[in-house]
Formats: sequence, C-alpha cells, structure tokens
Amino acid sequence: MSHEFEARVYDLDGTLVRLDVDWDAAVNDVVAVYEDAGVDVDADRGLWDLMRKANRHGIHEDVEAVLSEREIAGAEASERLPLADEVDSTREAIGVCSLNCEEAVEIALEKHGLARYVNTVVGRDTIHEQKPAPEPLLEALDRMGATPVSTLFIGDSESDEEAAYRAGIPFQWVEERLDARP
Repeated sequence: MSHEFEARVYDLDGTLVRLDVDWDAAVNDVVAVYEDAGVDVDADRGLWDLMRKANRHGIHEDVEAVLSEREIAGAEASERLPLADEVDSTREAIGVCSLNCEEAVEIALEKHGLARYVNTVVGRDTIHEQKPAPEPLLEALDRMGATPVSTLFIGDSESDEEAAYRAGIPFQWVEERLDARP
C-alpha cells in the first residue's frame, strides 16, 4: 500500500497479540448460560451468533460476563505478535478496534508495552454495535479525530475486512502488512 495514512487502527487478537483463550470452552460457557436461563440453543452455533442473540433472551449481561472473564484471563497470558513492533515505532495516531471486551484489550496492550502508543480503544462492549458493523471503527476514528480516507485498518479476519469496507476505510490484512515490511 503506497498511500500515506495519518492514522492506523488495528484489530487486537490475531493482529497485535494472540489471546490465550480456549474458544471452544468459551462457547461451552455461553451455551451453559443459555441452558441455565432455560433457552434451547444449538451448541453448534458460532460464538458471535450466540452473543448477538443473547439480548433477545435477556441474558446478554450474563453471556458478556462469562466471555469477558475468559478474554481477560487470555489477555493476561497473551503472546505479542510481530506486527506489534510497528505500533511502538510510529508517530501516527493509533487505535485498536476489537471484538474482544475493552478490558481485555487494555490488559493485553499494557502487558506488551503498547498502551502508551494507543490513542483509543473500542472493544465489543464499548458501544452497542460490533464488527462487522461499521460503527465501532467509526467510533474509534471519531475519538482519534481521524477520517476514513486518512486511516488504515489492519486486521486478520473477514469480519475486519467487512467492517472496514462498510465504514469506507482502507483495509490491509496482517499478512500483507508483514510481507510489505523491509
């Protein structure tokens, strides 16, 4: 990507760090919340689908709590990934927009010495909408004082790519970013 950007927003898990979370166990925890509430649920549903549907059954807070607990523990035991090195070597405005809870994001950034370089964090629980909706990215940009055209979003998932597209923000895959480094 040859375009110069004034700001960058990164996804967290799989982009800057790898949270140490057993995602299958997290799904089981969420399913248990549904079952405790007497709600039939297909255990094969994806985690994010279960998260989205929790509001309909009045169990969003309980689902959020069990998932956040796993993410926070995973952030404390997280691994720094190679792309994190560019965060602490830039003068651009930096944001993080993640499907992980905000507390887990902040813990991981602090653990890996990145918090002081990040201007804003938008997690799953920061605003009502989550990626792939564009609102979390746009919220990060608003907090940073950046515009879509002046910002690059870097991530590792189709959800990240879709959120960037829907927000009108240029997107780059982690692998492409790493391959382009000198």
